[in-house]
Amino acid sequence: MEEIRIGISKEGEEQVHKIITVKEGEYVKKVTPNDLEHLREQTEAEDWVLENGGAFIWSIYRKAVSMQASGTKLTKQDFARLLYMATYITHAQNGDNKLVYDNGKPIDKKALRNLLGLGERAFRDFYNKLERESIIFDMKDHICINEDWFRKGKLNSTELTKRGLSFARTLIKPIRDLYAEYGKTRAGVTNLGLLYMALPYISYETNALVTNPAEERVSLMDSLNIEQVAELFGYREDKVTPALRKVRLNGEYVFGFMQVGNRKTVYVNPRIFWQAKRRPDKSLLLAFRK
Repeated sequence: MEEIRIGISKEGEEQVHKIITVKEGEYVKKVTPNDLEHLREQTEAEDWVLENGGAFIWSIYRKAVSMQASGTKLTKQDFARLLYMATYITHAQNGDNKLVYDNGKPIDKKALRNLLGLGERAFRDFYNKLERESIIFDMKDHICINEDWFRKGKLNSTELTKRGLSFARTLIKPIRDLYAEYGKTRAGVTNLGLLYMALPYISYETNALVTNPAEERVSLMDSLNIEQVAELFGYREDKVTPALRKVRLNGEYVFGFMQVGNRKTVYVNPRIFWQAKRRPDKSLLLAFRK
């Protein structure tokens, strides 16, 4: 008997769950409705990534812990540039989380300065800061990024969880598009850095900024209020909403808002960070329309 596996095939616009293969004499687990639902959602998540550029990296962080709490001296501008340069990492081999162009050519120090579009002094200050904090390692002919900050490819989630680390799927093309738009000015790159600072608070299920991002039950999610968001990002309360509204991606807001009564909840556009193993709800996407 030919080999058989269980999966999802597509017939036109419709996804069809089928038993595609079984091996003679092999035990085949009964496929439950939950199994089929999981397969369907996994396929939808993969399709979502493909629709938004197809490639992604993993941003590593401690959930619900401010980026500044780790003692880093990085500024909002630094966070924006770090996130952008991390989109050029290749799959780690022997711990070598190398920066390369899309054609595979290594990125050295001179090439990185050109990539970031920084003047000599600004680049030197930024680069030295990353080296001091062991975020990057200069290997002369190429540069590596510390795997505790970013990774690409398969993750050992058990290892990261044991160390108290979490990770978010970070879509490459949107980050590069945003940097091309906002990375050239001080104000623009400052607002772009808020994206990375928001990471530890993004709900895995809804993309809202919350204190308990791993909580799956919406009723128990504790969203940050505007005062808390302002404190997180280092803005006055009356200035934070205009700052968040300034960053846009292909005509959509990067930060969206939903208000119920007097409480306003901030969301991050799932076209940039998306953790759930399914497609974003259409109602969520409405929060980012102009």
